[in-house]
Amino acid sequence: MKRNKLNKLIKTYLYLMLFIAVSSCDNDLKEELKGDLSESTLTSESDAIALVDGVYNGIYDDGWGYYGSGTMARATDGITDVFDVSDIHYAELETYQWSNENIVAPIWVSIYKVIDRANWALKLIENIDDSAFGEIETKNRLLGEVSFLRGLAYFDLVGMFGGVPLKLEPTSTDTPGLPRSSASDVYVQIQKDLEFAIANLPASTTTPGRASKGAAYGILAKAQLRQLKWAEAGENIDAIIALGVYDLFTEDSFLKLFYESNILDNEFIFSVLSMGESYNIASNHHVKFFTPWNYDTGWAEVGLPATIYNTIEAGDERLEVYLDNYPQLYGGSLRSAIDQWGFAINRKYGHYNRDVTAPGTGYDAYKNYGVSKLSVPILRYADVLLLKADIENELNGPNSQAYWAINQVRNRSGLANLQEGLGKVEFRDAVLKERAIELAAEGHRKDDLIRHGLFESTMTQYLSNQGYPVNVTVNHQLMPIPRLELDLNPNMEPNPSNSF
Repeated sequence: MKRNKLNKLIKTYLYLMLFIAVSSCDNDLKEELKGDLSESTLTSESDAIALVDGVYNGIYDDGWGYYGSGTMARATDGITDVFDVSDIHYAELETYQWSNENIVAPIWVSIYKVIDRANWALKLIENIDDSAFGEIETKNRLLGEVSFLRGLAYFDLVGMFGGVPLKLEPTSTDTPGLPRSSASDVYVQIQKDLEFAIANLPASTTTPGRASKGAAYGILAKAQLRQLKWAEAGENIDAIIALGVYDLFTEDSFLKLFYESNILDNEFIFSVLSMGESYNIASNHHVKFFTPWNYDTGWAEVGLPATIYNTIEAGDERLEVYLDNYPQLYGGSLRSAIDQWGFAINRKYGHYNRDVTAPGTGYDAYKNYGVSKLSVPILRYADVLLLKADIENELNGPNSQAYWAINQVRNRSGLANLQEGLGKVEFRDAVLKERAIELAAEGHRKDDLIRHGLFESTMTQYLSNQGYPVNVTVNHQLMPIPRLELDLNPNMEPNPSNSF
């Protein structure tokens, strides 16, 4: 690659780092940009930090893509039975009408942008002399953070598309793209990246917006579960628990876990954080895409399907989060969301949780319309505990450890311990029910159904109940490769879903 082209690319990346999603919690992430940027002038520890921050910024994609604006939630939980996304922009996604091969193309673009930034950061930081860092551990930690982010990006890609081009070097030419690697090869690389991260990251950080050993253990366990490597996944789940730095939020109601004021609670192992500076700058537009207008001026008709809502037990505190009867924004009597839209409102990311950027009620709560510090959780300790219960049951049946794990989550929500003496299948069903309620709209349901061989039957029945008689097959587990990518890359092969 020509020197001036490289300099231009580095300069572009560094300018993108001006507004980093995690910098509101780590003041040391704010870097002064240099006037003369080139590969040779990136020589200091602060330069390395700026490069890492640029990768973090990519997973937020200016608040509108990847983990911003509900994009990932729609492409994961949105095609399952825990998240109704019947609003006009995503109705075809939810109903499996995927003839538009670019239906999730923006996610593909966003994720590969993160991967390319990560590849550049790994190369450039590695080339910075060790003496530039106060401690060599700092350099290794920064490389560990980038490795984690690249591992997460490939984890999301392979889960959505299957085998994808495995790009491990920075973009340096305009030659045609790489062919697809097998899914197994992608998982091998994910494991390499995450094991490097585990070896070089601290157990936890001052903010869940930073990669940590716990976060790396968690994503690695999830990658292993997709491959049905139950024992290996169990070792990594146990490693998170053994760190002793995470627990469930019990200081207040479950609903308040999702308030802006609690985004740094140690139930969140890894989240995408937001500065909430202004509508166009570093704010979490996620908040606008999870509730309907009549409730709190949300932009989308989305929520928890009635089939899941109706399984929530009486006395479950999570009924504060998932609402049927709701007060209309413009006054009047309570209305039933299920009668009106066919789903319950999911308050996890609603306007009323903005107790920092827009405290108060009525008009005061909307003065900063669309501006939010709400985080996007990627890994929570409740998720870890329920995976512990799932794994123990698969390996050893519903033993005391499996009950211990699921009961922690149930008890936190005000429920009694799960009935003793369940068989393996009954316990599995109980775990899947608990995960559906606890983690709705957080992006885990598709993986849960697939690893237990329930995806096709569950979704065929769900879509039929919704009036869409689609015969869901194994080919629906993977989204279409974007048509834009197929046209640009002669080495790219489509998925079966490209022919729907």
